[in-house]
Amino acid sequence: MQANKQQQKAIEWNTGPALILAGPGSGKTFTTVERVKYLIEVHHADPSHILVITFTKAAARQMRERFLKRMGGQPCPVSFGTFHAVFLHILKISRGYSAGSILREKEKREYLRTALSGLKGDFPMEREWEDSLLAQIGYVKNLGRLPENDLDCGMPKGQFARIFVEFQRLLHDAGKLDLDDFAAAVCHLLCTDPAELKRWKEQFSYILVDEFQDVNAAQYEAVRLLAGTSRNLFAVGDDDQAIYGFRGSDPTIMQRFVQDFPEAARIELSVNYRSKRGIVECAGRLVGANRERFPKKIRAAQDGKEDGVNSDADAVRHSGADAVRHSEADAVRKAAKALFGKKEETFEGGVWKSLAPDQSVWAGSFPDKKQEAKALVRMIKEMQAQGGKTETTAAIFRTNSDAVWLAAALEQEKIPFVMREKAKNPYDHPVCRDLLAYLRFSKSDRSRGQFLQIMNRPCRYLARQRVPAGQVDFTALKEAYRDKPYMQEILARMQTDIMRIGRMDLYAAVNYVRKGIGYDNWLCREKSGKALEEAKAAADFLQESVREFRSMEQMEEHLEAYARALEKGGKETQGEEAGRKTADTGQEAAGSEQKEAGSEQKAAGAGQDSGTIPVELITMHGSKGLEYDVVFLPGCCEGTVPHKKSASGRELEEERRMFYVGMTRAKKRLFLTWERGTKEAPGFASRFLYECGYREP
Repeated sequence: MQANKQQQKAIEWNTGPALILAGPGSGKTFTTVERVKYLIEVHHADPSHILVITFTKAAARQMRERFLKRMGGQPCPVSFGTFHAVFLHILKISRGYSAGSILREKEKREYLRTALSGLKGDFPMEREWEDSLLAQIGYVKNLGRLPENDLDCGMPKGQFARIFVEFQRLLHDAGKLDLDDFAAAVCHLLCTDPAELKRWKEQFSYILVDEFQDVNAAQYEAVRLLAGTSRNLFAVGDDDQAIYGFRGSDPTIMQRFVQDFPEAARIELSVNYRSKRGIVECAGRLVGANRERFPKKIRAAQDGKEDGVNSDADAVRHSGADAVRHSEADAVRKAAKALFGKKEETFEGGVWKSLAPDQSVWAGSFPDKKQEAKALVRMIKEMQAQGGKTETTAAIFRTNSDAVWLAAALEQEKIPFVMREKAKNPYDHPVCRDLLAYLRFSKSDRSRGQFLQIMNRPCRYLARQRVPAGQVDFTALKEAYRDKPYMQEILARMQTDIMRIGRMDLYAAVNYVRKGIGYDNWLCREKSGKALEEAKAAADFLQESVREFRSMEQMEEHLEAYARALEKGGKETQGEEAGRKTADTGQEAAGSEQKEAGSEQKAAGAGQDSGTIPVELITMHGSKGLEYDVVFLPGCCEGTVPHKKSASGRELEEERRMFYVGMTRAKKRLFLTWERGTKEAPGFASRFLYECGYREP
């Protein structure tokens, strides 16, 4: 394999700092591996003094294996590891920490509850609220600063800072470290102990960082200190793929790198070997709307002859390349005609428009989510029937909950699929359970269990012991409260409400429970801050979900299908979040890797009986670093992408980068779809579609 000019320039950079801007499919892993080989063979660098840092164990393992293969399979003591693994290694040797010093998830919650119990305040002891608070604590740690100014935590001024300080004090006293503490602990070590700083700077004479756009402030400071005066820091990343702002990552750190290392080389890997030209151009138009970025000119390899052939997934062979391109183009055109009809405008209720001359990008709109899911399933079946059983296919969503409709539709049609990230059932949220209980009780199921779920939501002061067993009858209930006339009035009003709900369509029924009966007002009294926001979001989710069903029976079928679909959901195997759960050390890391391997086998084997590669359902975050022949991006509506809470400023730019990541996973075909909605509740195409070149048909 041969490097192109840009890759070769990066590989042969002499010494000192270098910033490698590596676009999607540009061969960044290949370039990094070849750079390490070059340092050893040409610069005669001691392999034991070379450190390569990645974000996931899978990435570190893959890079190590590729490097050893390039070295002829001979042992070579180059260090490959995640940030967590590298930092823990330093802390083990310099400060005596061990794997037992790492705070486990269960322990984290226990320490948080202890911290709250030691402070004055009325804190809600709810898991959702705990999750939100722990996420905020982790976010502050990754920023590399103390919370002098409170974040938007829905708390009185100063309260979060008090919780944070008490939580950290308890960890310190117990000799425990949260994963998010590693970087700060290393920074403190290197800044306060000159001997240890000298020791580790000599140990790691050459540092190469993969996915540099994802580093947070604390990680960057630790790496900058380790690089020291030698400044042999080789940073590889793409600020257009920086999508982990929620954990403190900041793409402007790449700008800081240029300021901190003004002598640094800046080399752009601008040839995309993964995607067809239309996909590259549409994605480029989209991300070009961001302001805080390095300007780039990414082009597809097929745009012109290249002196190199290397990408991370495949080597593009010059021999027969034109014939391959023509055959692929013909296949796409045939597929389009088969899928969309002679005019290539309509298919399964969708209105489609091509966004690229090579037919590689299509945008389509549908009346609702149900029709959208049905059409995508039909398209997948059509493509598989045309010989696409060996093609890899993915549907990429903003969040796991957005996969509801497609997962259920795939399950009903018996199409093999796997969810790469473990998804929670959004219908299991307590608010959704409440609202579903109202629907079931009013329309079909008058059981005692359903009544107990709703009787005091909102509060009616009804007692469980007065509710008879079996089917609930309001006449019998009133009789049970014959000694309390005012309770009989409450029950009469409830009976009237239930009768009204029973006559309404599902959407109107949920709305009546929330507004007419006062469920939303009850939530506002019972919850606050993030917990209240999440509760209202769950209510909104259910209300939008029921819009698609004409009867409770259809709704129940959907719920059952989706529950079955989730049973097939796999463990996280590739996403960045997997790396946050455990440190890449010791037996625990080995066990985690075995689980990852088992999950990958499950995904690969799910479609063996049919000979079809399973469709993968994955989030935009989880899709980072992956690629597929065919990619669907459903739900491209305003309010979803970009999310309604991230419609401006830096948050909007990160939403745009997430969409860019999703688009650039596609190799051959990319389908972008959205829901038009109804006159009463219209949907609107995402602004991102228009930035890609979409115009209303």
